[in-house]
Amino acid sequence: MKKTVVLFSLFVTVASANAQEGTDFKAKPADVPEFKRNEISINTAPLFRVLLASTSAEATRFSATYKRNLTCKSALRFSVMADMINENSYHPSPWNEAIILQTDSVLIKQTTVSPAYVSPHVNIGYERLFGKNKLKWFYGTDLALGYFKSESYKQNKTLMRDTAFGQNAWVEVLNVQADIVSSTKTKGYSVGLSPFFGAKFPVSKRFSISAQVGLDLAFRNAEVEETKAGITNKSRVSSFDFNMNTGILNDISLVYKF
Repeated sequence: MKKTVVLFSLFVTVASANAQEGTDFKAKPADVPEFKRNEISINTAPLFRVLLASTSAEATRFSATYKRNLTCKSALRFSVMADMINENSYHPSPWNEAIILQTDSVLIKQTTVSPAYVSPHVNIGYERLFGKNKLKWFYGTDLALGYFKSESYKQNKTLMRDTAFGQNAWVEVLNVQADIVSSTKTKGYSVGLSPFFGAKFPVSKRFSISAQVGLDLAFRNAEVEETKAGITNKSRVSSFDFNMNTGILNDISLVYKF
């Protein structure tokens, strides 16, 4: 979280410094970016997250956005997004483990495994822009429509004490297959709003860079299918989520204007 806030603050500081160069003089017409009706942007936040070795978010957002500028102060936007969700990475052991049996020589540990999955969604929204000269601020809200499908299962692993690696060392028994206790499949859809706030700065006549912070408010309706001891039970669950799974800074885009 601290890294993302620092990165967004650094972007705004640098952009503001460049935009305010020569504040003793009035901006020339050439200093103001030429107005273009269309914009296409690619989110590079996943690349920055890798470079920063950040693990502060449960999901990584990949996205591309088309924007139709109505005026120099307002725009409609359409985004195609895919959130790569990896709960096991965000909640590593021992948070997803429980010891169900332990003796002097044998340890049986129950582990919850949730493979990574992709949750696609489309966003349609409206934004307002303000600011003088090159640096522009923007804010608005997207209507988000999404789909998700995930699986998880609980398994029991048998470990044996091995003093060759230390007095309290436990080693998994390789020739004993993990026992699947239960499995859960979840699929459904989500509808919600995604308010955002950001800043944009031109680097050439056609290209700009932007950084955006935001969160998701979503109603989720899901069908849950749980199988345990050969018996499958189905249920439907509805919830309202207020989350920032992709991190508060979820969009650092390269923008092309035409």
